[in-house]
Amino acid sequence: RLRILLSLLPTVIIGLGAKHIHDCPKQPMVPVYLLVGGIVCLIIQILPCFFCCQSNGQPGLLCRILKNLLLFFCPIWLVTGTVFVYMAYEPKYEFHLSADYCERTVYKFAFWITNAIYVFILVLLLGYCCSWSQKLYNRRAKKKCHIMTIS
Repeated sequence: RLRILLSLLPTVIIGLGAKHIHDCPKQPMVPVYLLVGGIVCLIIQILPCFFCCQSNGQPGLLCRILKNLLLFFCPIWLVTGTVFVYMAYEPKYEFHLSADYCERTVYKFAFWITNAIYVFILVLLLGYCCSWSQKLYNRRAKKKCHIMTIS
């Protein structure tokens, strides 16, 4: 179920960005940030499934290059989008003709999806650090135990 949800998320992001592409005069790049980010995520998900498998089931060289370029682009776009979203913080949601207006759903979604991505990255980094420190601890304990048995 989680896999289905994660595969639908880029489609929702694309739809939201496209529908409200002109609804954020305070920072017109907020819907573009959603639109481009959703398209890139969707391409990354679809690429291996439909276009890249060779006869042995492995991705071809062109596919790997394209996927790596997109994966390189993602953090750059995240930082760029973060600037767009946070520079527009807190837009006006009521006055459609105001220069400070941004459609509530678009802005709130962009704000919270950006924050969620950073939280996810933080959790991954913490997990990696814990795993690394556990391996280091086990290696030292094993070495200490080995030294004690030799004596």
